Amino acid sequence: MNALSLIKNSGLLIHKQLVSEKLNLYLIKQPSELMASLNPIVGQLGIQRAAHLLRRATFGPTIQAISDFSNLSATAAFQLLIQPQIQPALPIDWLSGTDWVSPNSKHPDRFNNTLSDYTSNWWLECMRVSESNLTERMVWFYHTHFPIIISRIESSPQFSIDYLRLLRFYALGNYKALAKAICIDNGMLVHLDGNLNIKGVPQENFAREFLELFSVGKGPELSLGDYTNFTEQDVQAATKVFTGWGIDPTFQTIDSVTNLPTGKVKSGNGTVSSQHNSTVKTFSSAFAGTQITPTEVIGSDSSVVSVYTELDDFITMVFNSPHTAIHLCRRIYREFVYFDITPEIETDVILPLADVLRVNDYNVMSVLEVLFQSEHFYDMDSTPTSDNNIGAIIKSPADLVVGTLRLFELEIPSKETSLQLHYTLFDQLRSQLSLQGLEFFEPYDVAGYDPYFQFPDFQRYWISSNYLANRYKFAEYLVTGFTDQDGNVLLKLDVVDFVKSNCTNPADPTDLVAELVLWLFPVQLDSERFNYFRDAVLLDQLSAANWTTEWTTFESTNNDINVRPQLESLLVAMMQSPEYQLY
Repeated sequence: MNALSLIKNSGLLIHKQLVSEKLNLYLIKQPSELMASLNPIVGQLGIQRAAHLLRRATFGPTIQAISDFSNLSATAAFQLLIQPQIQPALPIDWLSGTDWVSPNSKHPDRFNNTLSDYTSNWWLECMRVSESNLTERMVWFYHTHFPIIISRIESSPQFSIDYLRLLRFYALGNYKALAKAICIDNGMLVHLDGNLNIKGVPQENFAREFLELFSVGKGPELSLGDYTNFTEQDVQAATKVFTGWGIDPTFQTIDSVTNLPTGKVKSGNGTVSSQHNSTVKTFSSAFAGTQITPTEVIGSDSSVVSVYTELDDFITMVFNSPHTAIHLCRRIYREFVYFDITPEIETDVILPLADVLRVNDYNVMSVLEVLFQSEHFYDMDSTPTSDNNIGAIIKSPADLVVGTLRLFELEIPSKETSLQLHYTLFDQLRSQLSLQGLEFFEPYDVAGYDPYFQFPDFQRYWISSNYLANRYKFAEYLVTGFTDQDGNVLLKLDVVDFVKSNCTNPADPTDLVAELVLWLFPVQLDSERFNYFRDAVLLDQLSAANWTTEWTTFESTNNDINVRPQLESLLVAMMQSPEYQLY
């Protein structure tokens, strides 16, 4: 079942909309008549391709961004997407008036779980205000790839902030360097029990997840404990490499590259680690029988320097495996293109991209540069109704909620002047995400959120009867407004103001609907579907001339009593359509 059919079959289409056969066919992933092509496209992107790029590479475009990018080539667009960004200011607790990042500390009356909520709210706000840039999308991608459950690490509220700062530092950078840094991140050491892994009492959680999820991936099980790309022997050897690391709650251990706090080697005197396994670590044939040997042993213990060196050696070994690049490129493809990797896609897209990644020493932007300029990404390697990627992914709740706020450029309470109201709104928005199936910053388990890795349904997990109903309710709430307990309006979409400010010819119902379709939908509509939105919803079966008269009257009198209900019905219907759930 394709994404659009899945949404239709939930039986919850508010207006009983009949999606046309042509549109349904457009979204069905059929066998391609041509080979998947990474050849670059030429010429200007145009509106639809610019919108597609921005929907996939950011948390949703503004109308102005779509217009700006439409005049660019794919090459120029990519260069804009990877411009360095200013680091966002840290979240503030209104009780203390400061952040809680060392050397600051949390207010004595503030509970840790509340600061976790503030951190999550801050992260959503970073997504909302981010520019037309890859950074925030990559932070989210890396969170789904290196997931942390915030409630498991909130005993030290700075850990979650440092984790996000680490992902952001490497968002446009080197994956191998990030993978090494995540091994000794304070939050990850707690989350996957790395701080409990000591000589004589091995804790395999992190080593197993690092191999299975973060690097080489799990292939077919050839025999008991042999997963093709790694074996149980490798898990045990990697566990020994990772012994002896602990958190640094003083935040005084600083990484020289990122300038961020890290964990530290457990050491009584600062020179020798008594809790690190100082034996030779021997890996299986999956890693060519590599042995990692301590470089310095003092008595029976490895030196602290040697523990760091072993981590370097381990990372080098794992990233020399061809499976690491292939595994990461599959994750990238599923994030930015489509979840189904056919044998054709594996051969024509994944393997060539993995070669690019290895040649560029795991600089992920080298892969995205090829992918975001390719014929395959823009559906130019197949016929118009075959094997399409545009409009083929179901939006995550974060894409739907944050993307909608960005598209309509909705105003929210200022964090500078109304911080409590600001957090109150984002508490409500996180509740909306939860109702739609996303427990933000709280994945179900250590593997992350099911739609990003769970075979075979992947992003189809976002759609159930309840989740879809709550997506549709979100559209209604936007128009009626989100309020606090005192009735203060926190967020509201003024559809009349939006149309008046953005549409070039709102007095003409055909021009009006055509522009909204371009901005809201990833796919083109056939005449039957287009006429539904224009004639049945906007005009309510009245004439086009009647709408023109009503709009002209509004412009001359500023009385929107006739145009507002019609525009609200139109925008809600479009946001409650199957097409708006896709990107």
